[in-house]
Amino acid sequence: MVSHSKPFIDLAPSAWPNAQSAAKLEWLSTNALGGYAFGTISGALQRRWHGLLIAATDPPAGRTMLVSKIEITAVTKGVRAQLSANQWVGGMDAPGLAFLSRVWLDGSIIVREWNIGASILEERIAMARGRNTTAIVLTLRGGNDAVDLELKCMVNHRPHDQLVKPNAFTPRIQQHERGLHVCIDHANGEGKDIFLQADGATAVVDGAWYSNYFLPVEEACGYDCVDAHCCAGILKITLKPGESCGFTASTRAESAGEGARLMASTAARDQSLIALAKAESDSFRARLVLAADQFIVERPLPNGSRGTSIIAGYPWFADWGRDALISLPGLCLETGRFEEAASILRSLAHFEKDGLLPNRFPSPGEPWLDNSVDAPLLLAHAARRTVNASGDFSLARDLFPTLVKIFAAFTKGTRHGIHDDPADGLLIATDPGTQLTWMDAKVGATVITPRMGKPVEINALWCGLLATLIEWAPKLKQDASEWIAALAKAQKSFARYINVNQDQLADTLDSPQGVDTLQRPNQLFAVQPLVQLIPTAVAQKIVARVEKDLLTPYGLRTLEQNAPGYVGRYGGRVQTRDQAYHNGTAWPWLIAPLGCALRTLGKSKRVTEIQNQFQEHLRHGCLGQICEVADGDLPQNAGGCVAQAWSVAAMLDQGIGETSSPR
Repeated sequence: MVSHSKPFIDLAPSAWPNAQSAAKLEWLSTNALGGYAFGTISGALQRRWHGLLIAATDPPAGRTMLVSKIEITAVTKGVRAQLSANQWVGGMDAPGLAFLSRVWLDGSIIVREWNIGASILEERIAMARGRNTTAIVLTLRGGNDAVDLELKCMVNHRPHDQLVKPNAFTPRIQQHERGLHVCIDHANGEGKDIFLQADGATAVVDGAWYSNYFLPVEEACGYDCVDAHCCAGILKITLKPGESCGFTASTRAESAGEGARLMASTAARDQSLIALAKAESDSFRARLVLAADQFIVERPLPNGSRGTSIIAGYPWFADWGRDALISLPGLCLETGRFEEAASILRSLAHFEKDGLLPNRFPSPGEPWLDNSVDAPLLLAHAARRTVNASGDFSLARDLFPTLVKIFAAFTKGTRHGIHDDPADGLLIATDPGTQLTWMDAKVGATVITPRMGKPVEINALWCGLLATLIEWAPKLKQDASEWIAALAKAQKSFARYINVNQDQLADTLDSPQGVDTLQRPNQLFAVQPLVQLIPTAVAQKIVARVEKDLLTPYGLRTLEQNAPGYVGRYGGRVQTRDQAYHNGTAWPWLIAPLGCALRTLGKSKRVTEIQNQFQEHLRHGCLGQICEVADGDLPQNAGGCVAQAWSVAAMLDQGIGETSSPR
C-alpha cells in the first residue's frame, strides 16, 4: 500500500547535487480532461510545457497555459527565504535549493518540504479531477515562530505548445475574495477567467511582464526557447506552527478550504484505485496503477455524448487511436477498470469509417488523420482481451458489427492501399509517402521506415481479428465460414516470414524492395496464445534472439545494433530524432509484445524480471512515470515524452484477457 511512512519515491538533496540536476527531476499531475500541471522539483521552467495550470479548454484538447508557476517567499524574523528557481537567458538562479530538503510522492500528490529556520514548510500539489483546477496546500510543521508567505503568481494565456513575447496581451487583474481574478479579454469560454485564491490571503495586484525565461530542453530540440510570463500579483498569508493553508489556481472561483478538500479526495481516490487493482502489498505496482490513471480522460463522441479515451503521452500528445488500444490492457484491465475499458472501445468504434479508425484525434482546426492500418486490428485485440477479462459478452455484441465492417473493408480494399492479397490471404498496405504502422516517423515528404507491403505485426493482428470473429460468431448466431477460410489461408502463408535459420521473421514481405530482413521487434506479435502462426520451436528461437539482440534495460531496440542504418542516440533536432526513432531507439512499450510472447512460451517469471528493471526509472526523469523512448546505446538517456501511456501499460501487463477464460 502507498504509505506515508515509507513512500516508494522519496528523494533527499543527494538526488539533486546541483541546480541542473534538480531541473531534470520533473513531476506531473493531471485532471482526466487532458489538462495537466507539470514542473521541476526546483521550480525552474525548462520546457514550454512546464506550468502549474495547463487547462483543457476543449477537453481533451485546447490545452492552454494559464498559470505558469507560483513562487513562494517565506519571511520569518525579518529574514526572507526565496523558495524558487528560474532559468534566465543569463543563467540559472536557484536560491530555493538551499532550503529544499525532501521531495516525495504521497500517492499522486507531489510533496516538497523546505527547511525554514526551525520549521518545515510542506507543500502539496495536485490537480482536481474533472475540472481545470490545481491546488497547493502549505503546512508549517515544527518550530515556534509564525511564517509570512508571499505567493507570486505568474500567469499566461497561450497554447501549451507555443511561446510568447513580453506584453503579448494585457490581462485585466483585480482583487477577488481571498486572491485575484485575472480576465483575458481577447479569449472566449473556458480559460478566459483565471482565479488565484488562498485561504486567509490578502492580495496585491501587479501586471508586470517578466521576459527572458530560457528553456534549455527546447533549445536542445532546435525549437524557440525564450518565453515570457506575466505576474498577476502577490498573495500574502501568515502561517503559525501546525497550521495549513490551501491555494487554488482555477478557471472558476473556488470556495474557502477547497485546497484541503481536493487533497483529501485525491488521497482517497488513490487508495481506492490501488485497492481495485489489488496492489496494496506491491509498492511498485501501486505506483504504476497511479501512473496509469493519469492517462484516462473523457472524449466527446460524434453523437454528442461523452466517451472515454487515453492520452498517449504528456506533455504534448493528445489521444491517439493506436496508442489507446495498445495501452488499454495494461492501463485498464490490469487495474480492474473494466467499465472504462469498455467505454474506450465503444467510444473508438463510434469513429470507424471505411474500416479505419482515427490514428490521431485532431485538435480544433486540424485535419482528421486515419493513417493507421494497425488501429482497426488492435480494436479487435483489445476488445477480445476486455471481454475475456471482464466476462462481459455484451461488449462483444456491441463491437461485433464494427469488426465485421473492418473485415469487409480490408477484404474489399480501403484507403491507403489497404487490402488482403487474394494470392496468400495476407494483408497488404501500400501508400507511398504515408506512414501506416506504429513505426510512423516522417521527415518532410520522406517516410523513415515506410514498410510498404505486408508488415509482420499487421498480419499477426489480421489473424487475430479473424480469430476473434470466429470465436464470437457462434454466440451471436453468425456464420463464420468466411472468416475460417480467410484465417486458414493467412495462417498457411505465415510461413513465408520465417528465415532460413528459423530464428527470425521478416519484418515486411512483398515490399517494393522485396523482403525486409532487418532484425526488428515487430515479429514478436506473431508469438501469441490466440492463433499459432509459427511452430513453437521457431517461436522459441525468435524470442531468444530478440532478447539477445534487442532487449535493453529501457525496453527493446527498434533495430539491431549491427544493422545498416542503426542509430544509437536519440536527440537533437526533429530531423535527427526522427531518423533514430525507429532505427535503434529503445521503446519501453515493446516489453508488452515481448511479455506476451514469453508467457505464450511458458516464461511468465522472465516477464516480471524484465518489468522490475524499471523500478529505479520511476525515481528519475518525471517522478513516478515511464518515458516514451531511450537511447539504444549505453548509457541510455531517456527521451521523448516524459510520461507515456503504453510504456506504463507495458509494465503493468501480466496477460489478463490473453486467454479466453477470465482470471
